[in-house]
Amino acid sequence: MNRTHHHIIKSTRRLTPEAYDYPTALQLILASADKRTDPTETLPLVEGNGCIAAEDVLATSDRPVADSSAMDGYAFVHAEMEASLPGLLAGGQDAAGDMPLPLQPGEARGILTGARIPPGADCVMAAERMQLDLQTGRVRPLHALASRGANIRRAGEEFTNGTRLLHRGQKLDWRHIALLASQNVRHVSVIKSPRLTVVANGAELATDAPDARADSNTPMLAALLASAGAMVKTHVVSSDNALHLRAELLSAWEQSDILVTTGGISVGDTDNVLDVLKELGAEVLFRGVKIRPGKPLSVLEQGGKLVFCLPGNPGASAICALVFLLPYLRSVMGDVHGPTLIAGTVDFDLAPACDTTHFVPVSCQADGEGWRISLLPSVGASDIMVFTRANALLRIDPHTPVTVGQRRWVIPLHVS
Repeated sequence: MNRTHHHIIKSTRRLTPEAYDYPTALQLILASADKRTDPTETLPLVEGNGCIAAEDVLATSDRPVADSSAMDGYAFVHAEMEASLPGLLAGGQDAAGDMPLPLQPGEARGILTGARIPPGADCVMAAERMQLDLQTGRVRPLHALASRGANIRRAGEEFTNGTRLLHRGQKLDWRHIALLASQNVRHVSVIKSPRLTVVANGAELATDAPDARADSNTPMLAALLASAGAMVKTHVVSSDNALHLRAELLSAWEQSDILVTTGGISVGDTDNVLDVLKELGAEVLFRGVKIRPGKPLSVLEQGGKLVFCLPGNPGASAICALVFLLPYLRSVMGDVHGPTLIAGTVDFDLAPACDTTHFVPVSCQADGEGWRISLLPSVGASDIMVFTRANALLRIDPHTPVTVGQRRWVIPLHVS
């Protein structure tokens, strides 16, 4: 692209409107998520781990399906054992999977864990608490007789047929996989993972640039967003050429459900991202937001798809992804729970700017009285190291200064 065309592009840039506050900007993003209808897919049960359930799942049988033994031992009629000093005759043995015959009068039947209780039996005692006389073939308690009904798992005591086992929007993990498997569920319907492309741009990212810089944003964002369930691709446009950027953004746009850019959204002569996106037909949802760090964040929309234009500074880019992009991603994937917040007591003072929401990386550590929230030293929006020391993010709204001893809620940095 020649310099003349470059200036023509810049001359079309409209004036920046007043930036939205944080709650308004987030509300606009989530409202866009509510308009989306994301496809579902059916996966083998074990492949559903980490996915979001697309529908409720109900139990198709009781658990346990029948009265069963909680241990290896003997099943018998309590009243008969209580009345017989020499004990009851030891019969055969029932295992899990057997359909036991009714208990015979005066019989104590061997039974293994999980086996159905033979009809007529109303008590089970562990084998090690029983004494078997090999000469008489009789078995009796070594010490005290267990109570009637002891060590029997009753049919349906865990849940009954028709119980809701899984809610739509639940993120699946090993616990849910086990629960569904117990009902012979072999496949599960989940929200299809959205396709997301991260595009970084800037001539400084070229390996042969006079002052070449490493690209940390695309691998950082790819790892963060993939951990939330997105299928992520990355591209680097190592040039300030608007035509090169346009070609990459157009290709990424056509192949993605969500587009993320990093850098190139300020007002410098080489900041082309917003102009190129608008040239491609995207409309500005908002331009700038009153947060620190991350004020230049802009979001555009076209045909129901959103483009998140994140700042180039890694720290600011990470925070914008955590507080805007992840909530949007969770919403479009049907995750109704969101992150689990942690409450703790702060041990520092901090007053935010009067009209700005601050997001501060903090250390949240357990002490004798709960969780202690501590401020970490940081060099600002470009700081990456601080996130390796932090494990949570503290939101500080305008006119709500932090003071020592205050109770606050923080957002864990790990994605769950």
